[in-house]
This record gives sequence, structure tokens and C-alpha cells, in this order.
Amino acid sequence: MTAPADKELAALMLQLTGLDLTTADGRAGAGCILREIETKAPGTLARLRTACASRGATAR
Repeated sequence: MTAPADKELAALMLQLTGLDLTTADGRAGAGCILREIETKAPGTLARLRTACASRGATAR
């Protein structure tokens, strides 16, 4: 993946931090952003989930 693509994905991920997931609009927005990330870089969310799970398992 190229550096501009990495920056674009990082910007999308940062947009997730400002969403209010207690509202339907916030959840819909998060879903839209996650779908866009997965479309641009297939497998990204699965790798992120695996990395978070492995860090959580070792942090205990």
C-alpha cells in the first residue's frame, strides 16, 4: 500500500473517534466509515481485531 493510501486510511480511522455511538446517526456513520476502510484495504479490520485481541490477552 502506498503512503497516500495509508494517510487516507488513518484519516478515516480518526473520524471514528468523534462519533457518538449512543445515537443511531453515530452508529450509521461508524458503519459507513468501517465499510469504506474495508473497501479501500480489504482485511484491515480483521487484522486490527486480531492485533487488539492478542494485545488484550498479553496485557493480563
